[in-house]
Amino acid sequence: MVVIFAGILLGIYGRHQPKQQQYRLDQNGIGISDKYYGYDDFRSFTIAPEEAFAGIVLMPLKRFGVPITIYYAPDDEEKILTILSDHMPFEEYRGDPVEDLMRHIRF
Repeated sequence: MVVIFAGILLGIYGRHQPKQQQYRLDQNGIGISDKYYGYDDFRSFTIAPEEAFAGIVLMPLKRFGVPITIYYAPDDEEKILTILSDHMPFEEYRGDPVEDLMRHIRF
C-alpha cells in the first residue's frame, strides 16, 4: 500500500512544470529571481551535463547548503564561465548517483 501511495505521489510531483527564473550575473554576485547571492557564498562551480542543455552547479561553502543549478542558453556559456572563473574555481563534474538515477528516469 505504501509503495502504491509513494508511486502516485511521485507521479503527481513529476508532472509539475518547473518555473522559469531570471538570472543576473554581475561583479558582486548572482541574482536568481528575487534572491541575491555573493560569490563568496560559494566554494566552486561545475558544469553538469543535461540531455537538452547544460547547467552550472554552484557549490555552497556551508556544510549543509544546497547546491544551486543555473540553466542557460548555449550561446551565453562563454560569457558566464568567464565571469564565474574570475570569482571562484572550476571543478570537474562528479556525478551524484541520485541525480544520475533521476536523469535516467527523466524525472
